Amino acid sequence: MTTRRAAGLAAAVAAVLAGCAPPRYRPPALPPAAAAPPPQAAPSSAATPVVPATSSLPQPDAPLGLDEVIASVTSRYPPWLSTLLERDLAAGRLLQAMGNFDTNLTSRSGRQVAGYYEATTFGAQLEQPLATGDTVYGGYRISDGGLPDYSKDRTQDAGELVFGGRIPLFRDRGFDRRRAVVRQAEIAAELADPTIARARIDYVRSAARVYYAWVAAGQRLRIANDLLRLATERVADLQRGVERQFLAAIDVTDNERLIAQRQTFVARAERQLQQAALELSLFLRDAGDAPIVPDGKRLPADVPAPQPLDEATLMADTEEALQRRPELRRLQLQLDRAETDRQLASNQTQPQLDVVVEASRSLSSDPYLDPSQEELFVGGELRLPLRQRDAYGRLAQAEAAIRRLQIDNRFTRDRIVNDVADARSALRAAHAQYVAGRRNADLARQVVDAEKRAFELGRSDMFRVQLRELQFADAEALAVEAWLDWHRALADHRAARGVDATAAGGGGGRPPPKTPASGRAPRRVSRASPPPART
Repeated sequence: MTTRRAAGLAAAVAAVLAGCAPPRYRPPALPPAAAAPPPQAAPSSAATPVVPATSSLPQPDAPLGLDEVIASVTSRYPPWLSTLLERDLAAGRLLQAMGNFDTNLTSRSGRQVAGYYEATTFGAQLEQPLATGDTVYGGYRISDGGLPDYSKDRTQDAGELVFGGRIPLFRDRGFDRRRAVVRQAEIAAELADPTIARARIDYVRSAARVYYAWVAAGQRLRIANDLLRLATERVADLQRGVERQFLAAIDVTDNERLIAQRQTFVARAERQLQQAALELSLFLRDAGDAPIVPDGKRLPADVPAPQPLDEATLMADTEEALQRRPELRRLQLQLDRAETDRQLASNQTQPQLDVVVEASRSLSSDPYLDPSQEELFVGGELRLPLRQRDAYGRLAQAEAAIRRLQIDNRFTRDRIVNDVADARSALRAAHAQYVAGRRNADLARQVVDAEKRAFELGRSDMFRVQLRELQFADAEALAVEAWLDWHRALADHRAARGVDATAAGGGGGRPPPKTPASGRAPRRVSRASPPPART
């Protein structure tokens, strides 16, 4: 009966102590220049980016928009899904660290089989580390047989209950290794968020650049086909001109050579489009996570024309970048981790002086007369390394790490500001190139039309017509490259501002108000309107 009572008391003690745990880590709030901004509403249009991952599945013949690609990236892109597992890994490490505060059950039993005394001993004990640095324990022990008076294992017939604790006074009082391990794991769990945010920015940026490269490849193919069409459509006219002796037969032969050359351009452009589609398929996936290679029929008929940069938004873009970019958040958490190391190392430089308190109560009074029914022991234990090189070495490392992270933090802020400025410079230059390229293409079209009229009137020849067509093709190709450069710069600009760090960073369309724009509706470039150009 007394044994069952002892076991019940021990179980009660374990239930109470099992709830002991260190206070949870609370990450510090970032200053206004680095705190996460409130979510922005998502304006409409198809210029750039972020839509919920629950958008509808791709339609086989519907024009492929960037929002569909980004939805696929944020729901099915394997590297993104792999990055999301950082949270699970961090949660597992935190659970492992919390094991430092698990209740420990130890038991021992044995029999002295040789010597003057013969006895059997048994003991069981529950030990619970506390978040205050203390350790408490409780248990039961019993012996059977003869043991000397000075033996700690000697008990009455029914055994005895033992309760005690170890209380550190200096080292491990305010902070100890167990609490440090838990805090480090909690900081690592918080670090998963900026890691995931940085990955999201990079993956959305890469997907946008690849998508626009695919659209540009489709425009180059259209230009090559239009250029080929011009050469094939005039075959009949050239043959009639030869029959009526207005033209030499060599003009027909030269046009056939031109058709073969332009067929080569078309084949090259088709290969470039296929290559771009294959690269895009890594980001675009179906419900079974298989890559979708988009067909040429899914090329958008209209593409947004580049817009001029709003020069008044430089400061707003910079502030937004400092608010959204996850690098500053990661550095702040790393500083907290280094500060945890410094706090632990500073604590370990103190002497270890522990107070030990132990109380015991016998559950019977037989067979020995000398043991008291209740006993109390109070003592102390001092442990002091004389040189403390380990603790002071760890302290020096932690302080150096803090100084290094402070320097990294200042440089990271400078780099973020520089990224925004560079992205805006790229947008400005790409828009200027696009405007000049469109002007060049418009003038080249006028020259082609004038040269064709001169040929019809007999004041020009096929060589000059072909030359004007090639000049026009070059102008169109330059305009396409400028269009692609602007949209790539726009993706870089969003990444520099950290717009896509979270799902709330933007909507399935035009970027938030700070995106460079003139304020008017974007000019749409029709797929059929640009004249032919050479690849």
